[in-house]
Amino acid sequence: MGWRWWGGIVSAFGLLLILGLGLAPYGLSVYHLEAGGRALDAALVPVFPDRLAPEQVVDEAELAAGMAHLEEAVRWDSRNVQALRLLARGYVSLGESEAALEVLQQALAVRPRNPLVHLELGDVYDSIGDAEAAVREYEAGRIGSRSLPAAANYLKLADAQASYGSGELAILFWRKALALDPGNLYALYRLFKAHRDLGDIEQAAVYEERLRYFELESVAVPLDFRLAEYQGRAMVGLVEEGIWDRQMVLDVVAYQVEQFSEGVQGLMVERELEVMLEAWVGDGELLAYKRELESKVGGNGE
Repeated sequence: MGWRWWGGIVSAFGLLLILGLGLAPYGLSVYHLEAGGRALDAALVPVFPDRLAPEQVVDEAELAAGMAHLEEAVRWDSRNVQALRLLARGYVSLGESEAALEVLQQALAVRPRNPLVHLELGDVYDSIGDAEAAVREYEAGRIGSRSLPAAANYLKLADAQASYGSGELAILFWRKALALDPGNLYALYRLFKAHRDLGDIEQAAVYEERLRYFELESVAVPLDFRLAEYQGRAMVGLVEEGIWDRQMVLDVVAYQVEQFSEGVQGLMVERELEVMLEAWVGDGELLAYKRELESKVGGNGE
């Protein structure tokens, strides 16, 4: 009886030891994941919180420590998708896009239907200028919060198709951009021109009417530098086509400078002005608004 009792104790202890050794890697991975996540939060300040993008590094030592913890998390559990995603966050902020792609592709192999991984892959492809891959991943992730970067990539693809002479494909991409960003001036402007050039006067008139009766408050300040550039180009084109008059552009600019001079929005308005000044070099009124915007930004301590 005594031997059986001791045998049972030894067997139970052995089982617990085996289970403990088996679970230890996962426990260590979770520990390093949590420590790494806390360190990244302390080291980085998001600029575009709705996407995976380079962040402001406020503590390089914390960033290095966080990345080390996350690498350990993956070493102990190569299927730790959250650790792989956080590593991508760190790599993007360090300017290491290829490394970010590698860890996100590793995460996708583990969770091929995870929409967040697809969206973050789209963000990295977007950052390196691969519009086709970015759109593919954004669509696989069901767009989510990526409507603006996805719209910017659709516009890029549309312009490329237009330059190749593929008008129908260009129209498809401009329409996709407009579906994601319904007030997108550039998509509306290019759709107007495309249908007019194809002889579809009726559809061109539909887009022209939408453009002609835009309220100045409806001209959004897009939180994406490329969309700000496209919007500046659209406003120049609308004046040259006679759909808008010059005063409409000045009214829009005056409203935006007055209402959106702070933070990232102020930078977008500035980029929009720069694009218009590239077309209308030395324009005194636009230069005056640019100086006013710069003074407001300086006054806000930016």
